[in-house]
Amino acid sequence: MLKSKYILILIIPTVILLGLSVWWSYKTRNFEVENIVATDNPKIEEVKPETILFVGDIMLDRKVELLMKKNGFDYPFEKISQFLNESDGVFGNLEGPISKNPENYSLVAMEFAFDAKVIEPLASANFKVLSLANNHTFNMGAAGLQETKKLLENARIDWVGDSWICSEKTVIKNDLVFLAFNKTFNGCQDQNLTEIVKSTKASNPDKFLIIAMHWGEEYKLKSSPAQQELAHKIIDAGADLIVGSHPHVVEEIENYKDKLIFYSLGNFIFDQYFSQDVQEGLVVVLEIYPTKFVYKLHPIENNLSQPCLMDEQKAKIFLEKFGLGNTIEINKENKVCFRQDCFFVEMATTPEEWSRGLMNRENLDENRGMLFIFDQEGIYSFWMKNTLIPLDIIWLNQNKEVVFIEKNAQPCKKEICESINPGQKAKYVLEINKGLVDKMGLKTGDYLIF
Repeated sequence: MLKSKYILILIIPTVILLGLSVWWSYKTRNFEVENIVATDNPKIEEVKPETILFVGDIMLDRKVELLMKKNGFDYPFEKISQFLNESDGVFGNLEGPISKNPENYSLVAMEFAFDAKVIEPLASANFKVLSLANNHTFNMGAAGLQETKKLLENARIDWVGDSWICSEKTVIKNDLVFLAFNKTFNGCQDQNLTEIVKSTKASNPDKFLIIAMHWGEEYKLKSSPAQQELAHKIIDAGADLIVGSHPHVVEEIENYKDKLIFYSLGNFIFDQYFSQDVQEGLVVVLEIYPTKFVYKLHPIENNLSQPCLMDEQKAKIFLEKFGLGNTIEINKENKVCFRQDCFFVEMATTPEEWSRGLMNRENLDENRGMLFIFDQEGIYSFWMKNTLIPLDIIWLNQNKEVVFIEKNAQPCKKEICESINPGQKAKYVLEINKGLVDKMGLKTGDYLIF
C-alpha cells in the first residue's frame, strides 16, 4: 500500500509536467510573436493617392487686369503655379465672366469681366473645375455667362453651378463629384439645395461628394449660425466635404460627423489690399487613400494680387489662430482594399466576435465582409459551423501580406465540422463572398490595404 502511494506520488507530478509541456509547445507553436517586425518591405506597393487642390475667390479684373497687361497674363500664377501642378487638379471659385470682348468696368466697380486671355494661364495652372455659382458670373448677362462656359469647355476646364438657381449640374472626376450653389441671391432655397445633394449622393453612392458654397457675410472671420445649420443639413444629405467662398477672408473649419466644412477659403487672387485678412487665404490639398482622407492646409499671402505659400513660421502662426496644425486626417468607414477593389467590413476584435463570425447570416452583400483582428500573430484555424453562405477566407500576416487563401469554403451544419488550418502565422483573417478572390486576381504574396 505504501509502495503504491509512493508510485502515485511520483506519477502525478510527471503527468502534470508532461501536460504542461504539451500545452506550452502548442501555445508557442501557434501564438508565438516574432521579435522582429519588418518595417521596410520592398514588396509593398506604394499607394499614390488621388489629389485635388482647393482655392478661394479668383478675380481677374480691375487692378489685377492692369497688372496682367503690364506683366503678362500668367502674372497672378507665377509664384504658385508649380505648387498647383503637383496635384491631379485644382478647383476654385471664378468671380466673374470671361469674354473675348469684356465690358470695361471702372477700377472701383462691383461688376467684373475677365479677358479671354486668362483662359490659358488658368489651364496652365492646372485648374480642372471652376465654380460659377456666385454673385458675379452674371455681370455680363446671359450671353456673357454662355460665352464663359464655352471658353472654359474649349480649354477642357469643367464648370459647375449657377448664379440664380440651385443647379443640378454635376462634374464627375474619377471618384469625385462636384456641385456648387450660390446663397448670396434668393433663387436657391435650402430645401431644394439639400434635395439635390441627397439625389446626387443616391446616384453616386461610392463617390466623394464635394459641395462648393458661395455664402456668408463679407469680411466676417466666422460663419453665421444659419450657415452652420445649413452646412449640417448638407452633410446629413450626403455631402462628404464643403468648401466655402464669398467672405474674402478665411473662416473657421468644422469637423461635423467626420466630414470637413471649410466655411471660407478667403481670397486666392484679388485686388483687395486694405487689410491683412483679405490678403491671406487658404489652399487645401485633399489626398484620398483607400482607407483615409488627408487634408493638407497651406496658408497663402498675396503681394499685389500674386499669391504665394507662406513660409513655415508664418503658416504655423496663421493656422494656430484656428487651433489647427497643417494636416487633418480622417479615417474612412472600416474598409479593406486590394488595388481598386474595396470591401466595407465588420471588425471582429474580441473572443466573442471571433467565435460568432458570420454564423447564421443568410446573405452577404458583394462589397461587404468581416475582418478578424487578433492580438498577435499565430496559427488560427477556422471552420464553417453554422455558416450558411460559402466564403473565400484570406489569412494575412502582421504586414498585411496574404499568406494563405481558402476558396469556396462550404457551409457546415454538422455537430463537428472540419477545421481549415492555414499552416501559416496570421494576425488578420478576411471573410468575403466566394468567387471574389478569383475575380480580383488575389494570390498569396499580395498585400491588402486597411
